[in-house]
Amino acid sequence: MYRLLIVDEEEFIVNGLYEVFINKNMDLDVYKAYSGEEAIKWLNRTRIDIVLTGIRIPEIDGLQLRDVIYRNWPQCRVIFLTRYNEFKYIYKANQHNGISYIGKTEKHEKLIKAVENAIKDIQNGINIEKLIHMANEQMNMALELFQKDFFLHLLHEDPPENITRSQFEQLEITMNPDKPVLLLLGHVDNFPTDLSYSSKMQYLYSIRLMIDQYLNTRITSVCVMDESYRFVLFLQPKDLLKVSQLQTELIADYKKTISFLKGTLEVIQSVCRESLDTSISFVLSGEPCRWEHLSKKYYSLNQLLNYRIGSNIEMLLVDNELKSDIINTSSEVPELEADIKVLELLIRQQRLETIELYLESGQKDKFFETLTEWVLPLKVMKSKNSNAAIEAYYRISLTLLSYINRCKLTEKIAFHLDQNRLMRIDKFESWEEAVAYLYQLSDLIFSLQSEEQKKRADKAISYLQQFIEEHMDEDLSLVRLAEQVYLNPSYLSRLYKQVLGVNISDFIDSVRIKRAKELLENENVKIYEVAKMVGYETAASFTRFFRKATGRSPQEYHIEVLSSKHE
Repeated sequence: MYRLLIVDEEEFIVNGLYEVFINKNMDLDVYKAYSGEEAIKWLNRTRIDIVLTGIRIPEIDGLQLRDVIYRNWPQCRVIFLTRYNEFKYIYKANQHNGISYIGKTEKHEKLIKAVENAIKDIQNGINIEKLIHMANEQMNMALELFQKDFFLHLLHEDPPENITRSQFEQLEITMNPDKPVLLLLGHVDNFPTDLSYSSKMQYLYSIRLMIDQYLNTRITSVCVMDESYRFVLFLQPKDLLKVSQLQTELIADYKKTISFLKGTLEVIQSVCRESLDTSISFVLSGEPCRWEHLSKKYYSLNQLLNYRIGSNIEMLLVDNELKSDIINTSSEVPELEADIKVLELLIRQQRLETIELYLESGQKDKFFETLTEWVLPLKVMKSKNSNAAIEAYYRISLTLLSYINRCKLTEKIAFHLDQNRLMRIDKFESWEEAVAYLYQLSDLIFSLQSEEQKKRADKAISYLQQFIEEHMDEDLSLVRLAEQVYLNPSYLSRLYKQVLGVNISDFIDSVRIKRAKELLENENVKIYEVAKMVGYETAASFTRFFRKATGRSPQEYHIEVLSSKHE
């Protein structure tokens, strides 16, 4: 969903255009501002994709606003609403890419077309084929491999060795070792099927180039991939090496960077979804941390990346913005030498980490596919005294037990299955029976996991619906609603639609109609009073909304209800 901000000093223009775009099925979240100061507040609060603005607006003019827009959101498109005597401004505005203009007196159809063109321009901004071509041309990665080894060492060493500026200079790392760093983790949730290793690497590298392209206007970063093919980005505000800042200025700079990241990562998710048919989830540290604390931060973000609300939707979470009460969680088969060798190979390759990843992230099909690789050679073994078989079984069972303990599932499992058998090989007559038990327990864990995800989603949505009903006379924009449950606006929109099958805007409209009808049953009520109480600034816009929903005006409904009472 794209976000459109309408800015002008003339309220009737802003309100009129707001109504036009709200009633159009254009996948737009629309916001309005009556001054430059109000517009800047929105730009600092959330990502804005398109700004439709007048040139002469209070506090700052449209050209100054343009500069603020491109400092905050470089990918934003700006459409100027102009009068015939403002052509000198138009000339200046056209010195920047992503700018267009249209006369204030033009018909709404032309304004709609201009916004549609801006959306197409945004969609065409990333050329996927070009990115893949760049990935093929940049395979000489010797220095990059050294950098990757250095940063992975920082993630796994607790605390790491002394980090010096000379180390960074030798590796050509353009970051400041004396300043704190933000950490960002990204995980591709659904790779295309049947990719070879080289194709998978090229695919990941293309996504990485896309991330770099969006972030490098405001961010100095280094991106590596960890053992689980997750993107790990080390981030600092740009030009941190050059600028001597006070502590308060430094804190403010990091806050702006975090706000920029949250909005830009949404765009990256959207591009991946629409252009690559791939979903990618992100978790971001909400505060900068010292380099020596990176390993602890990396571990906590990894845990958070495995945490989900709802299912099959990419996430964008910030670690210090989670709301705890919503985000809560009998023929014998001869033993074959080949089977022992397969088990020993699996053990040496540490393939169990993949099982852990799929279990943590709720990828059931991939989990059972990988689990089967382990248990097929195990289940056909005759002797229960095979060391390789015993090690393989206990490594799998310990993985399950660890997850059960962390998620506090023991009591829930006890209602369905005897968990005491998990760590007791002697309780099974054969490896085949033990393997069947592992399958049964794993399937139960995924069922409980799915139930818990649904509970979290239901709780968040229930909270939101109550909030909407209690605050319908206030701002109910998607940005504000998302702030109430500490979720990303786009993520919240998709979650609500997935759980209930309708858009959140449909629920808001139904609540407003219901409340409006109740108020119109009062004999002395005024139409403009009802409009204000259900969130409309003018009686005219409320009347259009009410007529569209009910087929009659508020006044007609009011008279009809009163007449039926007096009969």
